[in-house]
Amino acid sequence: MDINGGAEVTLRLPDAIELFSDLEEVVVSLDRIRSRIAFADASPQILVDYMVDRELFQRLARARGLVGDAVEAVIGAARLEEIAEEGYVYPGDR
Repeated sequence: MDINGGAEVTLRLPDAIELFSDLEEVVVSLDRIRSRIAFADASPQILVDYMVDRELFQRLARARGLVGDAVEAVIGAARLEEIAEEGYVYPGDR
């Protein structure tokens, strides 16, 4: 399937609202945390605290699942896996 062909992907409204709400929180919070670390001499620990306190990993994994399931329904599992493999992954220890 041509992923640039304009096919539509559907999310249930409650899922879309949850996804938007989570993304709004994360974007605004990360911007504020970045500013505090860069300009207010806050410790980078505030980032770790936010991620743990707000269960960021679990919420992002759920968002990935919602979008991934919707996209997979249109383009298939194999193509979705290819797209996933093309994405950047933090390399860890270098």
